[in-house]
Amino acid sequence: MLKTNYAKVSKVYDKNKGRTAFPIDKDIEELLSRKEEITVLDLACGTGNWLYCQQSQFSDKKIKWIGMDASEDMLEHAKEKSLDAEFIHSTAENLKLDTKCDLIVCNFAFHHFEDKKKALTNIFSTLNEDGIFKYRNVEPECMKDWWVYKYCPESYCEDLHRFWPKELLCYELAKAGFGKFSIKREYFETYKEIEKLYENYKLRDASQLAMMGDKIYQKGIKRIEREIADGVKEYKDVVAFLEIKCEKAGR
Repeated sequence: MLKTNYAKVSKVYDKNKGRTAFPIDKDIEELLSRKEEITVLDLACGTGNWLYCQQSQFSDKKIKWIGMDASEDMLEHAKEKSLDAEFIHSTAENLKLDTKCDLIVCNFAFHHFEDKKKALTNIFSTLNEDGIFKYRNVEPECMKDWWVYKYCPESYCEDLHRFWPKELLCYELAKAGFGKFSIKREYFETYKEIEKLYENYKLRDASQLAMMGDKIYQKGIKRIEREIADGVKEYKDVVAFLEIKCEKAGR
């Protein structure tokens, strides 16, 4: 499985504004309705964007915020946001906290975990007895026309190794002890200007592009340049999201 160099990605990660905005987490609201104080872990928190958005919504609540990431460079950018959170440099496979969590979220990062079964075991043991785990990511097999895969098809093949399909993920979550599953899937199809795509591709902030070698990456650049030279003005883009919410006490 290829790895993404987040020392490089961290420098441009927040330039993609699609990564900086998250809606209010309704499960935090629900937990606070029955608990005076909760602990929330953002597993693979990256540059802290989810934490930043949630803290702005729950600034007056008693919440212990924790951000954990395997990349020191990404964590440094998270710390620059002056968040009221504890940041820990660790992998999910080595997840170990002195406190139990009421909510653990993992946004767009599970595919990076090398030992996914161990990560799920650690997540389960880190939750309180009535704790919640939420997974959110893209579904590669449902978005073969995504612009990254279109211009760098090799990255799609790599993602088939990195991503667990929904059925396998739910199976392994259940084996780890989770239950009471809630599954949400979203599919979006849009048309965008190819010149903007060209700029996004050159930014190389998507892990799919960052992990590929320069030779393969440059092939994608040439594919886009040929289309621009041929007069192509826009392209169809698709993206599919999968969100799974499960509970420790739901067995």
